Amino acid sequence: MPLDCLLVFPYMLSDDPTQKRKRSPFPPLGLMYVAASLRQAGYKVEILDCTFMQSIEQAEQIVRKTEARYIGIHSMITLTRNAVALAEAAKSAGKTVIYGGPDPSTAPDKYLKKGFGDYVVMGEGERTAVELIRALDRGEIPLDVKGLVFLTGEGSIVTTPARELERDLDSILSPARDLIDNEHYKEVWRADHGYALTSVMTTRGCPYGCFFCSEKLVFGRRYTVRSANNVVAELEDIIRKYGYDRVWFADDIFPLRKERTLQICKEIINRALDFTWSCLARADLVDEEALASMKQAGCDIVFFGVESGSQRMLDAMNRMMTIEQIASGVSAAKRVGLKVHAFMMVGFPGENYESLKQTIEFLKELSPDEFSFTVAYPLPGTELFHMIEPIDEQLEWRDPSENRLLFESNIPEWGLKFAVWKAKYEFYLYRRIKRGQTIFRVAFILFKKPTDIVLRLSVPKEAMAPKLSKCAIMSEVLARLPR
Repeated sequence: MPLDCLLVFPYMLSDDPTQKRKRSPFPPLGLMYVAASLRQAGYKVEILDCTFMQSIEQAEQIVRKTEARYIGIHSMITLTRNAVALAEAAKSAGKTVIYGGPDPSTAPDKYLKKGFGDYVVMGEGERTAVELIRALDRGEIPLDVKGLVFLTGEGSIVTTPARELERDLDSILSPARDLIDNEHYKEVWRADHGYALTSVMTTRGCPYGCFFCSEKLVFGRRYTVRSANNVVAELEDIIRKYGYDRVWFADDIFPLRKERTLQICKEIINRALDFTWSCLARADLVDEEALASMKQAGCDIVFFGVESGSQRMLDAMNRMMTIEQIASGVSAAKRVGLKVHAFMMVGFPGENYESLKQTIEFLKELSPDEFSFTVAYPLPGTELFHMIEPIDEQLEWRDPSENRLLFESNIPEWGLKFAVWKAKYEFYLYRRIKRGQTIFRVAFILFKKPTDIVLRLSVPKEAMAPKLSKCAIMSEVLARLPR
């Protein structure tokens, strides 16, 4: 049977400076879901996973030579360059190019107007991809396929009606893990971390509206779940068939519904599945009972989006949680024996010296086991994107971990990076003191005072007021209403 579809994941470890040092590759979960649906529909599908390739030219050669009629390319904002290069190679060989993924879903014109894409699948792709290819095989213009953006022969862009969000996630086939090189993934993870990790998605969407997050543009402002039995059946397959011993739950909020969380944990224990796992959670939605159950079922670390130690900044981000709730959730996780990773963000519009200082102090107070910082990133289609004036019209980091300031701010980029550097070293010195290593007290004092001065000089006391979106204005109005 000839190959119908080649699905391409253009991420390359060799292009990612951070991952070159400590390799933590994740498989192309979205493409594996689409592949499973296409295969069920009778198409022969392969996945070209570029993760372990050494050059984009190697992938371009495969794309040019494949017999597949359709080339599906997954893209994110940090993968645009590779995605477009592969699309150009495909078009030069007479292939039909179909884009999907978060960035094409939020900025389809960017991919079509470059001249190397024919179709963009918006949001969830399993059903859209099948219907699109069936229509193309019949020689039809796919006007009746929902969730598409495409070019006409005259070069104009057509957008079909949005596809309804999938409500029955149990009806979607498990990702086609047999189409990727699982042994290579396991080998890299074991060599660098001592375990073999893969990712699993048990929910889609997020009901919250953080202004920096693009999740609503892909999966919507909803929270749709897979049943506990459906989730654990996939986990059993991953562990016993494919040989992984660690899982990252890639949900935006894994333990949002407590009863479902308890059911999944109970089923993991009942099936005696021996693996460890981690997930992302909101600190205001967890309690000790759920966290203890997660710990018993193999969870060893929870990732919380803390973002800032300033309530003013949390409100500006539309985080819909308080400093006190974050502290309470982190404490609960620690009490049941879970490790905590705190995600922090600097540079969101409205950031100033006081808010950065509050973030550093709050980080020390929380004392997470791990933490990481990022500079606020204006993803297309988000409220943050509409608040700012871009410095670079391309609005992209050159690599996934670049942390470049992409918009006009009264805080210079070096000032934000200095704040992050200060936070890291001040945190570790403070932790040593708290552990009784008083020899570090002098080093802490000598470090803190001069770096406070540099931070104060680099960051204005009052931040430039951001341009407010309609959503942000409404948030401010609601905040002033009596409670």
